Amino acid sequence: MSEAPGPLQAEAARKRRLALEVAGPFTTDDPADVRWLLCGRGRPVSAGSSPYAVEVTENRARVWYQDIERSRIEAEERWEELGYEPTPYPWFEPLPARPTHPALASCRRELGPEEVARYRASAAAAAQALVEVLGRLQPAQLELEVAGLLAGHLQALGFTTPVVLVGGAARMPVHRHPLPTSAPLGRFALLAFTAERHGLYTSMTRIVSFGAPPRDLELRVGAAAEVDAAVLAAARPGRTLGELFGVLADAYDAARFSGRMALASSGWPDRIQGPRSLRHADRRGRPPADVRRRVQPIGDGRREVRGHSSRHRGRCRGTDANAGTPRAPKRPAGDRRVVTRSLAELVLSVEGSDVGRRRNASR
Repeated sequence: MSEAPGPLQAEAARKRRLALEVAGPFTTDDPADVRWLLCGRGRPVSAGSSPYAVEVTENRARVWYQDIERSRIEAEERWEELGYEPTPYPWFEPLPARPTHPALASCRRELGPEEVARYRASAAAAAQALVEVLGRLQPAQLELEVAGLLAGHLQALGFTTPVVLVGGAARMPVHRHPLPTSAPLGRFALLAFTAERHGLYTSMTRIVSFGAPPRDLELRVGAAAEVDAAVLAAARPGRTLGELFGVLADAYDAARFSGRMALASSGWPDRIQGPRSLRHADRRGRPPADVRRRVQPIGDGRREVRGHSSRHRGRCRGTDANAGTPRAPKRPAGDRRVVTRSLAELVLSVEGSDVGRRRNASR
């Protein structure tokens, strides 16, 4: 997605001012800080790292980079459009500016309108890639083959894929995070990924069944959808993560899967954007009455098992198909970050993380 230099320059200037207010003059090489300050630019050579450093003072803004990257930086990054001075240094020498490790996480958590637009576009593209892959699956395909197909579709859309999980019928009920193997998909399978574009992370989980899904699987997917919808419905500006943790625990109880929260994906709080607050947590919260389960045909006898809510359409992230009921952990009393933007405003769905904010896309 390309954007005009004018709006990007204004966004970058706004972020620099905010960062200076929070941290004073600084130098950061943190990957999340760099991508945020550069408005999604600053693609790393190695995913999840940052070969750049952003230095900002009251009178100067520049990006340090290794000189062997000059041709690509000048042709493709074009940081001068953002009001930065690209500054090369010899690749075999240390960074000339010492990082000061500013605390900019609170700045990153509240999304600006430009980031919301990028999220929407990225989420829609990632969702379409997954839909295309789902339509091509066959029971005899190997997990590794499917993982390559999914990653390839996402890479073609400009994403990197730090996480790709595929678990067939034999492995999905056993493993919390089924890394793909040479096993066949079988009767049903789970596909999940986290993909990054513009420094924003999109995460999706889908379960596909070849024919009618097993009754137990359908029940568990429905319960997971209700839990997911309860947390999303409760996520509103000003609410704390502690409050939502309580909603999550209560939703598991209401779905008759008490204790399953102990095995739930750690991604659920990542949907929340917000600085810290001193508000206290309230543990009440129930799934909305309009939540229901459905099995949606996707062609050739395949059926995608997914949750549905008229408010949060087609959502079933974190499907819990594993067995066991350990005791639920206590909610983290010290986690008092608050939601600063309604998830419903972000379309499809949102996940944010401290490493650039993740987004959970659904279709």
